[in-house]
Amino acid sequence: MAGSTPRLANKVALVTGGGTGIGRATALLLAREGASVALLGRRPEPLDDTAAEVGRRGGRALPIAADVTDEGGIRAAVQFTLDHFCRIDVLVNNAGVPGESAPVHETSDRTWWEITNVNLNGCFRVTRAVLPCFLRQGGGTIVNVSSTCGLIGAPGNAAYSVAKAGVIQLTKCVALEYAASGIRCNCVCPGTIDTDMTKGYLARPDRHARVVSAIPQRRIGGAPDVAEAILYLASDESAYMTGAVLTIDGGLTAG
Repeated sequence: MAGSTPRLANKVALVTGGGTGIGRATALLLAREGASVALLGRRPEPLDDTAAEVGRRGGRALPIAADVTDEGGIRAAVQFTLDHFCRIDVLVNNAGVPGESAPVHETSDRTWWEITNVNLNGCFRVTRAVLPCFLRQGGGTIVNVSSTCGLIGAPGNAAYSVAKAGVIQLTKCVALEYAASGIRCNCVCPGTIDTDMTKGYLARPDRHARVVSAIPQRRIGGAPDVAEAILYLASDESAYMTGAVLTIDGGLTAG
């Protein structure tokens, strides 16, 4: 509605994996709704590009090159955000890497570790680094990005499925532990979403057709579909929600 107050006015959001895909769409949407956004990711170029786009649209963004597998880098990134914006109100744990397709008996320790270290341990590390800030402030909101693979599994991709299932359980544990401190933690589970991460797989027409045929809505989702759900969970509109798991999958897991 014209003239209405932005839903995240005067808030500060930290978005991991904020340079591309769901992270970029989320950062742009949160900024549109009034938040200052800190963008965390491994590659400076997409972070700078997203930050520039936020600026062109009249928002404020802070790109921070950091890796969620690096504990020291994460703590420095959180402190840099606090030094720049003075507070953090919203954390979006979005950083992730795709799974490497292989049966369990052919999955190496290295592959297992690399996938779980980013997708699950990274989510834990950033959450752990931000929680003291939330406790000092008397509240905050966390939105974790899991996957439908964490709900129904993905044959040939056990490490990714296990990591994303772990994100769901981490969400619930944090929600229960910190609810009395005014801290909410919720989770979104996207299905197949059209991002750089999925473009290679979906480029083959037979794969694209097979994926679409399994989705009741008969379409592949876009990053803005997920960003809208994240915005809802980040805003006061979801004030009575914590520990919730929302699927954004065109009905894939409804059956």
